[in-house]
Amino acid sequence: MRNKYIFYFPVLILFSNFSCTKTINLDLPETDPRLVVEGIISNDSGPYTVKLTRTQKYSFILDTNKMNYEKGAIVMISDNEGITDTLKEISTGIFQTHKEKITGQAGRSYHIDIFTNDGKHYKSRPEVLLASPEIDSIYFDRDYSDRYEKSFRYNVYIDWNEPKGRINYYMFVVSFFWGSSWHQQYEFNFLMSDNLETGYFYKKMRAVSGYTNGYIILKLDMYTLQKNNFDFWNIMFSQKYNSDISGYVNNTVPLVGNIFNANNPDDYAIGYFQVSGVSSAQVFINR
Repeated sequence: MRNKYIFYFPVLILFSNFSCTKTINLDLPETDPRLVVEGIISNDSGPYTVKLTRTQKYSFILDTNKMNYEKGAIVMISDNEGITDTLKEISTGIFQTHKEKITGQAGRSYHIDIFTNDGKHYKSRPEVLLASPEIDSIYFDRDYSDRYEKSFRYNVYIDWNEPKGRINYYMFVVSFFWGSSWHQQYEFNFLMSDNLETGYFYKKMRAVSGYTNGYIILKLDMYTLQKNNFDFWNIMFSQKYNSDISGYVNNTVPLVGNIFNANNPDDYAIGYFQVSGVSSAQVFINR
């Protein structure tokens, strides 16, 4: 028996009309306004984006226009080959790389440096970008016997070959195309780890299920994570879906990622600067 762990998000429901909300991951007192970092570099072509905010009293559903963005910071991403890119603040608290400066490549290590307006220097521990296995195929079936109002259920499957020689950690993210752009569904849809190093071919592995009443384009991104990154998302997953009756997250374990004050290791930022390979596949779902 294979020793693997899979953590699933709830089933997705998708209709032709969308209501966009932001799901919040944490709830800290307003008296402890820590820096929150959301950013990733992968083997996808850039530019890459980093978002900086400060913690405040949040419920699960939040108007993103009221987020406490960190303004005017200096943000740099560097690799182990001596390349450094100072990101451009394209809007308040949102920073973006220059496409010609830094690119994610498997085998290289990357870290981030953040200089905030209050004089603090935060930086991440360097992490190696691991190559992600290719998704060989993606396909779906329909279940008209399982309906939600006027919609039918679909199941999306993938075939892929897990590499040998290491313990592997994965994060799967689902996005949908509507309007004129892609829209991500949650932070991630499920996590998976495999404690065997022998490799395995996954045939017809169910990646996501949902409901639709029309036609949709679904995209699946499979990220290969370092163990520390996997552990961070696993803790966040556990906290996010173990809230109290008021709807606030019960932070029994601090969401400590890989970003710390360079001059004070006890001062950490919330969040994670993710360094990971990614492979992607798309499927067109119709009636």
